[in-house]
Amino acid sequence: MTRTILLLVALALVAAACSGASEEPELVGIRASTDTAVGDSRFLFAVAEIGGTRRGSPDETVTLVATSLDAPDNEIMADAEFVWVVPEAFGLYRADVPFDRPGLWEIEFAVSTGEDTAPFLVDVLASPSTVTAGDTAPLIITPTSSDTPIGDLTTDPDPLSSLYLTSLDEAFTSGKQSVVIFATPAYCTSASCGPLLQQTKDAAAEFDDVNFVHIEVYSGFNEEGFQPDVDHLVPAVEAFKLPSEPWIFIVDEHGVVKYRLEGVLGEGELENAINS
Repeated sequence: MTRTILLLVALALVAAACSGASEEPELVGIRASTDTAVGDSRFLFAVAEIGGTRRGSPDETVTLVATSLDAPDNEIMADAEFVWVVPEAFGLYRADVPFDRPGLWEIEFAVSTGEDTAPFLVDVLASPSTVTAGDTAPLIITPTSSDTPIGDLTTDPDPLSSLYLTSLDEAFTSGKQSVVIFATPAYCTSASCGPLLQQTKDAAAEFDDVNFVHIEVYSGFNEEGFQPDVDHLVPAVEAFKLPSEPWIFIVDEHGVVKYRLEGVLGEGELENAINS
């Protein structure tokens, strides 16, 4: 993870050089969203010092300006909210950025501490690569605790049994809302799978009339020589076309996706999405 951050820091410095910055910045932005598309306004990014140390807290407010490189006069301004990934350890900034055209966008940001920052680049797709709001959720059969031990269904060290009772095809045709989380606590590349899964488990206790299902990203993780690679991705990950983990999808009572939420959840964000 550290090597990835340092690589992205280097890319941010390249963006700063291209923008004409004359001094080395104190802070750089690191894109965290993996499937940014036109109309996809839930944008995630991290802030880091040049050496790679993550920055950010609820006390450090951030504003950003997104500019299309194809249309430099096309600017979108937004406020970013800090969201903990691991409480009191590190987090991400989340902003609603209504990208209105595909292509490369430059993201400039300012921090309330007044430190110099470097812009970073984001490639915005014409349409999302993953299943998205308005799509019919894939009716895929997934293993449940009725036919598979829970220890083979999840790497969560403290699993909530109710999250492994229902196959996705059954959930999406049950006539009830469904919340599906794709997460792999033991093999997560972002360190956010465990915290996001715990938030989902907490929400499950509040909504008796909603299906909650956890899908482990990999299969065969208890087998000797297992590696968390593409050869071990479960079919549901491929059906939803996920480029990363973790993800949450909220599916309505008709089997249509209402929301997709990547990476982190703000306070009350999942509950508000369910109730909307």
